[in-house]
Amino acid sequence: GVQPPPIEQQKQAPLCIKIDVEPTNRQNAGYSLMFNVEKVATGLRYGVEIKDRKTMLKVHHRCFGGTEAVDWLAMHSLKAFSEKENADMAQEPNERLRILARSAGLLLAQRLLETEVFRQINKKSKGSQNIFEDPQALFRFREDEKAGPVLNTRHVWNCRARPPVVVAADLVHKAMLLHLSVDSVPPNEAWPEWMAFLAVAEELQMVDISLLFRRAEVAFFLNLHNALMLHTHMHRGTMAGEALRGMRSRLLKLHQYRVGGQFYYMETMQQRLLKSKPGARGGGGAVEPRLYFALSLGCKSSPDVRVYSVDNLDAELNVATAALCARDVQVNYDAHGAKTVVLPKVFKWFARDFGDDKLSVLRFIDKALQHPAATNAEATEKAQQLALEVRAIYVSNAKKDGVRVKYIDFDWRKRNYGRPP
Repeated sequence: GVQPPPIEQQKQAPLCIKIDVEPTNRQNAGYSLMFNVEKVATGLRYGVEIKDRKTMLKVHHRCFGGTEAVDWLAMHSLKAFSEKENADMAQEPNERLRILARSAGLLLAQRLLETEVFRQINKKSKGSQNIFEDPQALFRFREDEKAGPVLNTRHVWNCRARPPVVVAADLVHKAMLLHLSVDSVPPNEAWPEWMAFLAVAEELQMVDISLLFRRAEVAFFLNLHNALMLHTHMHRGTMAGEALRGMRSRLLKLHQYRVGGQFYYMETMQQRLLKSKPGARGGGGAVEPRLYFALSLGCKSSPDVRVYSVDNLDAELNVATAALCARDVQVNYDAHGAKTVVLPKVFKWFARDFGDDKLSVLRFIDKALQHPAATNAEATEKAQQLALEVRAIYVSNAKKDGVRVKYIDFDWRKRNYGRPP
């Protein structure tokens, strides 16, 4: 599995904004200044007045003015430039330094906006060239936002991020550990494990997934999907055993993560995952049916949540598929010895991806059960016996579609991951 480095190590690489100053003449060389985003953002919170403000008939809670922010950032920049050029702080700064500081203040404000330290909460006034020079422009720090649909932007991640697949694997692993300790009680900030989990979720803000090849992309989004699913249930305080059937479609779009500059619901993750096989290049092509056995909604009939890796993705998908087939597939006999294969609903919902006929489904199940997924000898023997029964049925019906199939109802009750389903 993926062994991510401690998240504290990432804090050693702070995100900075670099400002280059051109030389003024042959004697005065140019130079560069680095502004630590986290330190600048912390100082800015104390430098502006955060309060409720009213525009027209609408009240904006806990916000500040853009011009006020630029004034503080310009003052902060002026001090940095003066120290760098050994200017006399007791004297009035010259015109060049004032212009330089003002420009730097505008640039810093724009960069803080782009990194989502804060966001604009009202529309730009007509005729304004720059939103930070608009006296009506209002902004709000992320820390002052009420809880919303995005679950990982409460605080801004101001450091460099680890590789995307490492972050996603770490996130789902921490989510699984949290679910083992949570018994239908929403976690809170007093729990170190919860805060460590949120920190990894916020790290997603700075990951770059643009260069992921398909296999890495699949591992990343499988882990991210299941982490968001667990996070959603923890955030809303879903009770173990709670019926989720009525909100099954809404659940996929209930919450989202910010990943780099994009926002992903579980629904959009599924759409991205199910576009082609993990080994395919450039997308398109047939859907990889094993992914259905890896994507979980947290229900009792859902697949187990696992950590998926890039190097072992194929084997891990085989194990996930074998585990669900061994758990839910049955062969029943009536009083006359007639056999009926009982299948989970996934084979009905996505029949086309399994071959769109009963014999293709049975061949898929037989192949899946060849991969060891059980953790003890008794379960392994049971899976092997099931595979033999399934194979005997489709072999005897190879030339005719006489297989009797029944689909079990999907159990939409919330699963308690601290106990067996």
